[in-house]
Amino acid sequence: MTKQTPIKPDISELEKIALEKGASRARIFPARYVVVDERVRMKCQIPLCPHYGRTLTCPPNIPSVEEFKKTVSLYKTAIMIQTTSPLINKMESYDKEEVKDYFKKMGKGGKKKGGEKAEAPDDFGNVTDAAKKLHKLVNEVELKAMSMGFPYALGLIGGECMLCAECVGVSSGESCRRPYEARPSMEGVGIDVIQTSQKAGLPFECPPTKEIVWSGLVLIG
Repeated sequence: MTKQTPIKPDISELEKIALEKGASRARIFPARYVVVDERVRMKCQIPLCPHYGRTLTCPPNIPSVEEFKKTVSLYKTAIMIQTTSPLINKMESYDKEEVKDYFKKMGKGGKKKGGEKAEAPDDFGNVTDAAKKLHKLVNEVELKAMSMGFPYALGLIGGECMLCAECVGVSSGESCRRPYEARPSMEGVGIDVIQTSQKAGLPFECPPTKEIVWSGLVLIG
């Protein structure tokens, strides 16, 4: 009998799936273009991010930069996924402390700890929606890649996990409420999101003037 060559799955289908499910942009590119820089991870500590050491999907509770460097070298392909949130006003017009309170002190997803809805500074309520959409897209694309024959597909989101209004936290001793959905951020494992996005062909403004772009990544095969 003639030995049949296995048909390789068309990875480009993942771009189409991401866009159909609501991504603003999606692009497949070589995994070797993923830029990892220890300085990115250092920014989690200097200045100290309020999620550092408290959230289960943030440093130091996730793989180190060195561990991730070794891991990403084993992958051949990656897909970057982006969602966007338009800015009605110019970035410099927002009160920095008000924005900080909305994202960090008032609770993720625009909710106060008591469940009361937090007041978003102008149009910033849309920003968390875009971040949550990105997280869902990363989960879905990762799952699709696994079903296509890439069991080691690995997804990373942008920014801190927003699946829960408040993480159970490391000190609680409790397990993650949504372990199969929760993912660490690209920044948390040391990925330079700006440079990687440029190499993927999906650059964005930093600082933003018209829209905020959330970027996620799925490593494949």
